[in-house]
Amino acid sequence: MYNKRWRGGGKVDFQDIIFKLDRFWARQGCALLPPGAAGLPGPLSLAGAAARGELAPDGLPGRYRYRVLMRPAPADVRRLFLNSIKETGIDRAEHDLRWLSGEGGPAGWQVLLDGLPLAVFRYLDPPAARSAAGAEIGISLERLAMVSQRKKRAADLAWSGRLTYGALHAGEAA
Repeated sequence: MYNKRWRGGGKVDFQDIIFKLDRFWARQGCALLPPGAAGLPGPLSLAGAAARGELAPDGLPGRYRYRVLMRPAPADVRRLFLNSIKETGIDRAEHDLRWLSGEGGPAGWQVLLDGLPLAVFRYLDPPAARSAAGAEIGISLERLAMVSQRKKRAADLAWSGRLTYGALHAGEAA
């Protein structure tokens, strides 16, 4: 049923990708918040999945984003992002991952996976002179799932078990 499996075995479905990202970012000290949760007050790190419209327009495809906000941003925040993608089963030896500078603003990048938009990564201005800059990462969960499951259409994605993304959103305007 699935072409790709996690290192630990088991099927890679849409909600499992969210769970994997949640666990990864929680281990990095991020508080996991529900969709629509407030911004980034002071030195705090947040992570969580969000429905479309909860992030500023970022040019990423799909309805669902995974958003990470970290303040201050650790020095290795770009490496952490790459490790989070690896955690979901994406092997960089099998896929082309590129950073396009300036695409996420003056201090940001658009990240392409196999030539298609996967994420927007940007550094945030320090909120006060004594605070370190933060980082914001927005990941297209559809793109991540499509690559993980080797699907060409989001409607064909396995959401959970036999439930597909298409069946979950049947009758809705995309």
